[in-house]
Amino acid sequence: MKARVLPHLRAWKIGLLAVALGLVLTEFFRLSHCNYFGTVFGVTLAMGATMFTLGVLWREHDREIRRRATEEAQSKFLAAAETSMDAFVIFEAVRNAADTIIDFRFQYVNANFERMMGKTRSQLLGQLRSTITSVPTQSGLFERLCKVVTTGESMGEEFLIVDPEIKATWLRLQVTKLGDGIAMTCCDISGIKSGQERYKHLLEFTDSVFQNAPFSIVATDTEGVITAMNVAAEKLTGYNREELVGKAPLTILHDEAELLAKSGNNDPAPVPASFGVLTATAAVGDLEEQEWTLVRRDGSRTPISLAMRAVRSDAGEITGFVGIAVDITERQQMLDYVTHLATHDQLTGLMGRALLRDKTVEAVERARRFGTKVAVFMLDLDHFKRINDLLGHTSGDQILVEAANRLRRSVRSTDIVARAGGDEFVVVMSDITSVADVDQCAANLVLKLSPEISVDEHLVKVTTSVGVCIYPDFASDVKHLFKRADAAMYAAKDNGRNQHQIFSEDMLKETTDRLMMEHALRHAIANGEMELHYQPQVSLTTGAITGMEALLRWTHPRLGKIAPAQFIPLAEETGLIVPIGEWAFMMSCCEGKALQDELGIDLTVSVNLSPRQFQQKNLVQVIEHCLAKSGLSASHLEIEITEGMLMVNSHDNLDKLQKIRELGARISIDDFGTGFCSFSYLLQYQVDRLKIDQSFVRQAETDMNAAAVVRTIIAMSHGLNIKVVAEGVETDEQLRFLLRRKCDEAQGNFLGLPVAARDFAAAARAYANNMGSLQSLETR
Repeated sequence: MKARVLPHLRAWKIGLLAVALGLVLTEFFRLSHCNYFGTVFGVTLAMGATMFTLGVLWREHDREIRRRATEEAQSKFLAAAETSMDAFVIFEAVRNAADTIIDFRFQYVNANFERMMGKTRSQLLGQLRSTITSVPTQSGLFERLCKVVTTGESMGEEFLIVDPEIKATWLRLQVTKLGDGIAMTCCDISGIKSGQERYKHLLEFTDSVFQNAPFSIVATDTEGVITAMNVAAEKLTGYNREELVGKAPLTILHDEAELLAKSGNNDPAPVPASFGVLTATAAVGDLEEQEWTLVRRDGSRTPISLAMRAVRSDAGEITGFVGIAVDITERQQMLDYVTHLATHDQLTGLMGRALLRDKTVEAVERARRFGTKVAVFMLDLDHFKRINDLLGHTSGDQILVEAANRLRRSVRSTDIVARAGGDEFVVVMSDITSVADVDQCAANLVLKLSPEISVDEHLVKVTTSVGVCIYPDFASDVKHLFKRADAAMYAAKDNGRNQHQIFSEDMLKETTDRLMMEHALRHAIANGEMELHYQPQVSLTTGAITGMEALLRWTHPRLGKIAPAQFIPLAEETGLIVPIGEWAFMMSCCEGKALQDELGIDLTVSVNLSPRQFQQKNLVQVIEHCLAKSGLSASHLEIEITEGMLMVNSHDNLDKLQKIRELGARISIDDFGTGFCSFSYLLQYQVDRLKIDQSFVRQAETDMNAAAVVRTIIAMSHGLNIKVVAEGVETDEQLRFLLRRKCDEAQGNFLGLPVAARDFAAAARAYANNMGSLQSLETR
């Protein structure tokens, strides 16, 4: 500030002195009586001094303005340089004695240049460029920088950086002359260069993928003219690209009739195939993928899957289309094969259940439209299971195949023949006009299947039971057609097999009654209609009651008492036996424990287990839960199973029975002697008791064979250390026979009728009071 004020003060001092001197001289000349000359001289001197002073002041003022402008420009430069996104540096030229530039010295760097170099300004300013950066001599960069200084021509170029200390790979340099030096802007373009390189490789890769793709790729313009196609497209179409590119539309490769059909145009007149049919969905932005028929150059046809996608410009306008086609001949063949496997029986080649239903629905719809009838024939081979078990599954399969072939030959080509499962077949005949025709067809099917079948040098006689239902006479839909044909087939079996039965009004009533009973059975437990009755089991050694068998009873409020032989098979068939059986287990355990406590004796509770229950995966858990909740000891629970259940000799069955025994429960075989159980099963399954079927007990007195069976069972069981219980004892003669044969226990109406749990204690006490009569029988 002091330096700026001094020139002004000097100018004022000189001016004031000059004015003062002029005034003094003026006064001197006036006193010397040289008034005119002195005055003029003095005034002139004063005015000159004033003008001089004003000139000096103006010059200093002009310098101040220029200085301030320079400072402002410098401030703007520094602000611009420091806020620049690029690195910025100013070099001054360093010359030798011959005035040749030999290097450059750092005069200024901005913050971004510091970051790029990894050095501070104090480390850079005043230093020579050659000592800070290493640039290969062969690059010629130094020479080009010198040329900018000497010629004044600016320079711009992209430069690959090899100096590891510089934090950039590629720089774009912009160099201009600045005094005896240069100003340089350095822009890091490493990312741009990397992107360009990737894009270059991508273009090369994309072209390679396009040409070498294993599927056909065809590009078109907006009008459908082919603009490009790859090698796979040439192989698929049979055309060379020179024949099609720029010359032919894509529709040349398609069936015109197929394009027309998919366009929805019903006009029978020839209409040119429209490219728009292929690209309708793609044009609105979605991927268009459909199956088409490709017409090759030689005229042959190939099924393809074609995916079309629109190509758009940056502005979003469609510039063309790209189609990717795949030959699906093998896939179509595989699909047809898989579809056939899924819809047809693998053994016989006949239709399966799903396709049978679909075809039957179609047949019923046609019959409804044209007023005709449809007959469904349900066929079941008689005693096939016995034949299969006797001859083996391989022979059984041969019989099924031969039966299927005979069915095919016995019907029209338009009729439907299917295998519904196992030894059950279905025939569906359309365009039936009368019931008489159906009767004749059913009789013919029975006749055609009756001849003996040769299997492994054996002649096997296989008969068939056929049930028939007719639409619309006895069924209004497919569901009831099948269900009632099945009911008719079982009626044919009940009537002696090897015959046919047409569903009738009487059977319709039976079916209705059965459906009503099934509905009632579903709600029997919830409505409290079910209860258990208990029949005592008596020791033939002591005469005391040792146990009781739980027997299921059902009393319906409208239908009354329904016999177990009537509702238990229905429960087994419908699967209702599972929840009913679980309820029976729980009730028998709870009521058995209560009776034990009331009577003060250890009673064994026997509970029947049906085949359907035996297949329950959680059967062991159900039994364990019932024992735990009731408090009944497992040793007082006896599970009764049939011989048929043992015939299914599987690991699961053995494991399930073993786990029941591990709980502590006992295993008993019910109705022993009526099945096909061998002695090996008795050892394998560790049976505790055998129950002789009541049919042998009742005939033992009059039938020597029945008596022999009873004696054999008792002797065999005792030899295997298995107790024997005789069922159905109804007379004292039967009881005496069992006593003489040393049978262990017995049950039957003669010893005690089945009664409800609430009456059992009283019945047991009454029996105990009369036990002397049993002992008297034993002594006779």
